[in-house]
Amino acid sequence: MSSVTQIAIAGFTGKMARLITNSLLTRHPNIQIHGLCRSPSKVDTKLLSNPNIKVFKADSTDAAALRRGLAGTSVCICCYLGSKDLMIDGQKTLIDACIAENVPRYIASDWSLDFRGLKIGDHPNKDPMKHVQAYLEEKEAAGKIQGVHVLNGAFTEVMWAPFLGVADAKEGVFRYFGTGDEKYDMTTYADAAAFTAEVAADPTAIGFINVLGDRKSAKEMAELYQKVYGVEPKIQRLGSLEDLYEKMTAVFEEQGPSSYAWMGMFYQYWMTNGKTSLGKLDNERYPVVKPKDLETFLKGYTKDTVGDSRQF
Repeated sequence: MSSVTQIAIAGFTGKMARLITNSLLTRHPNIQIHGLCRSPSKVDTKLLSNPNIKVFKADSTDAAALRRGLAGTSVCICCYLGSKDLMIDGQKTLIDACIAENVPRYIASDWSLDFRGLKIGDHPNKDPMKHVQAYLEEKEAAGKIQGVHVLNGAFTEVMWAPFLGVADAKEGVFRYFGTGDEKYDMTTYADAAAFTAEVAADPTAIGFINVLGDRKSAKEMAELYQKVYGVEPKIQRLGSLEDLYEKMTAVFEEQGPSSYAWMGMFYQYWMTNGKTSLGKLDNERYPVVKPKDLETFLKGYTKDTVGDSRQF
């Protein structure tokens, strides 16, 4: 199917980049990978010695260095993760470098809920994605490049992280606002990465593409927790969605955008009010990727380790 022979991955030392690279090496051994990063010394030695990989030292602000790494590639996957400046200005610089090197497709650093349902300012962490989407659409309209956005809801691992405020697996406590029946979209890091690798290898893949591992409510998460671990959980209702909105807004206004205190509440609110749920799914587009459902995911951890499962 694929005519893609060279793929660039920017932010090559990051978690998502490593997972995408591993998937490409396993399933597409004829594809050459250009890894762009600030510190090549941080790249795993096994990757540095792999004949399918060439690493380029390139800071996100160095257009000339970026162009050297992008030259000859058919698609660029951006795996940046960092400050607002990096996620907006850094991606714009990378997109411009892609255009200068005639790279036809750009996969944005999204892996997110469907941020198209948000306005600027609704969820500060998603604002960069909206800015990059607008920039790509401007360049697409001029016929310069085609944007790709892989959406997967939340990462399943993050759904169990303490900061999100939904599940405390060690203590067996689940908390929710609303009815507790509102659904969360979720996909594991590895499955989102494997799906992205297939998207990158498919020259026809453009626009918004959705992949989903599972869709579960807080109550359903608690039920699966009991089924898998044999521990009866405590379930706490903290208020209505309106209460959640008021609380998260007050915390944000008090502590400011640099604080993490509000982040979990923002994710809870915007994922459960229906504004950012994934639409039509594209799982069947790449049947080689079989995303894990939540029960299968939980069976890979103990109740004491699942909350730390995003770390590897």
